[in-house]
Amino acid sequence: MKTIVLLFLLLLSTTLASAQDFQGLTMERLRPLEVLIQDALANAPLINRLSKGQAQKEQEIMLNRKAWMQHVALTGGYNYGNGVVADNLVSPVDNQSVFRTSTFSTYSMGISLRLPISEFTTQKNKVKIHQLAIEELEYQKEDLRNVITEEVIKRYNSLERALTTIKLQALKVEANEAAVQVTETYFKSGTADIDQYRMALDILTTAKIELEKTKSDAWYYKRTLEEIVGASILN
Repeated sequence: MKTIVLLFLLLLSTTLASAQDFQGLTMERLRPLEVLIQDALANAPLINRLSKGQAQKEQEIMLNRKAWMQHVALTGGYNYGNGVVADNLVSPVDNQSVFRTSTFSTYSMGISLRLPISEFTTQKNKVKIHQLAIEELEYQKEDLRNVITEEVIKRYNSLERALTTIKLQALKVEANEAAVQVTETYFKSGTADIDQYRMALDILTTAKIELEKTKSDAWYYKRTLEEIVGASILN
């Protein structure tokens, strides 16, 4: 009898300690599912890695387009000098030429492009290849977004079910505890035998074990969900 009571008290104290540690994890404290999905997508390292890969490809496109400039050349010139100009003066009396000296300056400027046809095609293909690579990375990001979203929803729902089950199992434990107290009273008064009392304790112990297992599952879903989200899931 003394051994049974000590076992019961030990189980009761363990359950109370676990329940005290579990008080902070409730559905009321969970952040909204939509917010958790947004955080998970924003904090996903693989998505961020693919975004950096896209940025790198965009820089390579810019470099390929700037590479055209190496085939472009600016030309210019400046001339300065003196020249002699002859003016013919005609009058009714005679015809004579007058020579004048003048100073002149000229400027010239132009652009020349030295680009083989093969180089033109190569540069165009390089840009196209990088653009296709960016599109492929975007498809990979979209696939990851879908996978992460589904995983967050699945674990969130599992956690929600576990927390709901905990409430029901806690009520079951309370009912079994009351049954044990009644049986213990009958046992002490001699109206219940040891087997009835032991059976009541076994039922209570089983209910407590089920409750602790569900709490363990809930904590597992919480930890894994926080790993995916990359932040706390509680307010």
